[in-house]
Amino acid sequence: MVLGSREFVFITLSMLAVTVIITGQDALGSSASNIFDANLTGNDGQVQSSPLKEMNFSETTEAYSHEGILETTIIIDEHEGMVGNESVKAITYNSSLNGPTLHVKPGERMVVYYVNKLYQPTNIHFHGLHVSPLGSSDNIFRVIGPGETAKYVLDIPIDHARGTFWYHSHLHGLATDQVGGGLSGLLVIEGLEDLLPDVLRNITQQTFTMRGFPWHYWHLNYTSPTYQTINGEINPVVSISPGETQLWRFANIDPGTFYNITLPGHTFHVIEQDGSPVWEVWDTNYLVIAAGKRLSVLVTGGENGTYPLKMLAYRGGTTHPYPEVTLATINVQGNAGAETAEVNALSLVPRHDLGDLGVHEIRELVFSPSESNTTINRFGEQGTNMIDGKVFDHNRVDQTVNLGNLEEWHIKNIDGDDHTFHIHINDFQVMSVNDQPYEAHGLQDTVILPANGEVVVRMQFEDFVGRFVYHCHILPHEDTGMMGTVEVVDPFTPPFH
Repeated sequence: MVLGSREFVFITLSMLAVTVIITGQDALGSSASNIFDANLTGNDGQVQSSPLKEMNFSETTEAYSHEGILETTIIIDEHEGMVGNESVKAITYNSSLNGPTLHVKPGERMVVYYVNKLYQPTNIHFHGLHVSPLGSSDNIFRVIGPGETAKYVLDIPIDHARGTFWYHSHLHGLATDQVGGGLSGLLVIEGLEDLLPDVLRNITQQTFTMRGFPWHYWHLNYTSPTYQTINGEINPVVSISPGETQLWRFANIDPGTFYNITLPGHTFHVIEQDGSPVWEVWDTNYLVIAAGKRLSVLVTGGENGTYPLKMLAYRGGTTHPYPEVTLATINVQGNAGAETAEVNALSLVPRHDLGDLGVHEIRELVFSPSESNTTINRFGEQGTNMIDGKVFDHNRVDQTVNLGNLEEWHIKNIDGDDHTFHIHINDFQVMSVNDQPYEAHGLQDTVILPANGEVVVRMQFEDFVGRFVYHCHILPHEDTGMMGTVEVVDPFTPPFH
């Protein structure tokens, strides 16, 4: 069956199960080995070099807008190289596990030619952008068939938030394989530094895209050794001078890992969350970054020396523990006295507290695992994952919302493990977690749903009508059903068809 570049075609769970049983092959349609050599040193003993470099996989290119338009081509293909003595294949954007970083400004247009050279369908989602979900924009219901090229055109609103976003495959049923195999890249809406005090506007910026390997295509095992990478490298060295302040962008582009990050002797000053500059900068020694989430921070170099940027052990409920590893080595060297500025309690954008506004509607959503004891998915998990007792169906609209409405959603997790809640197109404000008021510093698009807990959020459905989705961003959960569709309609305009 050849799938064209059209809407409303999805790979179903039953199709996936049959594929696994019949072919026993990987997501590329070949019998190539997994993308990393399992003999590499794992966990906290990660070697300070990158196997990715042997395949040129850690190289990142940058694409910038020109005269108001960013026009670029992204080619999805298999890329083969050597790891040790083993020949391996991976799925890549432009032959790199670091897809090109896209830079665009508010008010500009982004044109992406998406070339699918795989033997399977795919598509793309521009994670966190507040743009139209229709047509050739951020429409995750499109399917790009093997050998096809699709044109995406996104108009960035002039008042769009400035911050850190990313793009990745979002084809239901194959998202884990494709994102885990390498289909992701960073997207920056420029201008975040312009919101800082004058003395900090030209500071050095560093990017930390975080992803663990290997993601075994058919036998995902959360407890097996994982090789955590930063920008496609294992334990890279990052340099900063004593007293120098840098802007660090953290983006969790992993299909499911939660990162609990700390840097001994240093403090993180959080200035942006999920692409939204904060109402008030806050300080922390730990950053908990769920799958799909982004945080931008200011860091000031301490005393001369080397410091481990650590991923601390994390257990999200009863299972799926993540061990402690060193993600990167921070090298603080040079002369002290670099100019800096006080940022505590700094406001980057005006406060827009949704708690001060009236709510049009209150909804309740329940995230749950299936009661089935039959293993039907290739991720080693029992049954399916559901929202409100239903698995995802692209033909069904689960929530219908009027354009302009402010809604409050009570999202319950009745599972013994953590999940996440992510919604496309519109950000939200967290109001409470487990019945305790939450001190929001701004808006976000991804939040952890604690095991057997509840999160209450408020969001305003502004500017755009159309269908888009909300889901758990632990991608094996999304792929096995934990996703729903919301349709925003204009009550004064006939429905879009």
